Amino acid sequence: MSFMAANYAAFTLFLLIVAGTAFLAASLYIRTYAPIPDPEGLLREAAAGGEEKFSRLNVRAYLGAGAGAQLYDGSGELLGQAGETGDILSREVLESLPAYNADSRLLSAELPEGEARRLITRMSYGGDGELFISGYALLDEDLQKIGGDLFAENARFTEAELRYLTGLDPEGRRIYSQKFRDSQGRERQLVFFMPQRRMEDYARAYDSLDRAKWLFLPAYAAAAFLCIERFGKKAGRLLAPLNTAIQNYSQGLPSGLAGYEGPREFEELAENFVEMEERLRRSEEERKRLDEEKRRLLADISHDLKTPLTVIQGYADALREGMVPEGEQEEYLRVISQRTRRVNELLLSFHEYSKLDHPQVPVRRKREDLCQAVREYIAGRCGEIELAGFGLQADIPEEPVFCELDGALLCRALENIINNALKYNPPGTCLFVEVAGDGKKALVRIGDNGIGISRELREKLFLPFATGDSARGGGHGSGLGLAISRRIAELHGGELYVADPPRAGRVTEFVFAFPEEE
Repeated sequence: MSFMAANYAAFTLFLLIVAGTAFLAASLYIRTYAPIPDPEGLLREAAAGGEEKFSRLNVRAYLGAGAGAQLYDGSGELLGQAGETGDILSREVLESLPAYNADSRLLSAELPEGEARRLITRMSYGGDGELFISGYALLDEDLQKIGGDLFAENARFTEAELRYLTGLDPEGRRIYSQKFRDSQGRERQLVFFMPQRRMEDYARAYDSLDRAKWLFLPAYAAAAFLCIERFGKKAGRLLAPLNTAIQNYSQGLPSGLAGYEGPREFEELAENFVEMEERLRRSEEERKRLDEEKRRLLADISHDLKTPLTVIQGYADALREGMVPEGEQEEYLRVISQRTRRVNELLLSFHEYSKLDHPQVPVRRKREDLCQAVREYIAGRCGEIELAGFGLQADIPEEPVFCELDGALLCRALENIINNALKYNPPGTCLFVEVAGDGKKALVRIGDNGIGISRELREKLFLPFATGDSARGGGHGSGLGLAISRRIAELHGGELYVADPPRAGRVTEFVFAFPEEE
């Protein structure tokens, strides 16, 4: 979403820039070709700044292109000019200029024939703002008054004087004056002039802008196309590594997404892909390991069943064919019975291991006191342990340590550890059983001071069919007991491990760790 939001914001900003540029261009066009004069603003700034800042006055901003202004003192001396410069005016001309805030204007018109060749009219504003003629003067071809109620009798004008009287400078610009007093109370006269704008100029300018509005849709479409194309290329560059990663993965190659940089959402997608790739890699390795274990398990089963079955078959064939003397038949039958029990033991252990390894194995756990459960189990086997010539030291507290337990499975797990200790150690060995809890984990420690376990065997001690014949001597088990005990611990949410190093006075120590209940 942040990637989409960022690009949408960029698109919006781009459109705003385009619209702002168009607006500024339109404003500049209007101010150049059809400006709306603001003489009041010019007067306020001129009065506030004084002659020191007058030359820096931005006349164009108030009156449009081609405009200028001059500042005179009360005696008619020029103090400064701004904008487009003009002729320095005499005192007489200054007095003849029309005042900007006057309620009347002089207009000049040429007459086509007769003695009077120029008509000067004074246009005044009525109370409702309507214009009316409040005076006139007729001038002959020498610009001398020959009639009318304006000006003095026999008044004579030059072309320049007549232009200034009617508010025009020599370049044909409208010219006005305005007297005021500055901040120090000194008399000042501001003269400003600006090009004449006809109504046709304003109409033409605004008509051009009205036609220009039809460019909005093409401009918007072009801007949208540019932004979409840029967005598409950017998205393509960001998605290309992800697409390549999928293709590589389908071909068994590394994704190459490590260190991917881009928007946060894309980085998270790449990180998740790399994490998925790593999980699948570990899963594949685990699958291969399990397949290897299954092959080894089947090979071990075949090996462990082959020897006793071969003996059973050979002894049975010898008895069936009458090849065994009558005095030795009892021994043959004893061996057959012994080997049969061995095969049955192997099959029962394998069945139990397979049942525990099933994902839907039923575990009937309930809240029980671990101390009481271990105490009852040890009490039941105490006599057997003593008859076998083994010593026993138990340290089980009276305070309860509660866990979620399946009592039958717990006894099976303890029995495998105790049986191994009795099977692989010589008489005289002492067994140690302890129970403790720290509020988070409940620990059951079963140790002995027997002959110990070799480092090589410890690495595969909990694998199926791992036995300690070469390490601990005497007898041969199924090799599934410790694997079953660990699986039972895992079904209780705990673990089984060999303490390294064991506690003082012990050579071997197995530790069950279960989650403790409050």
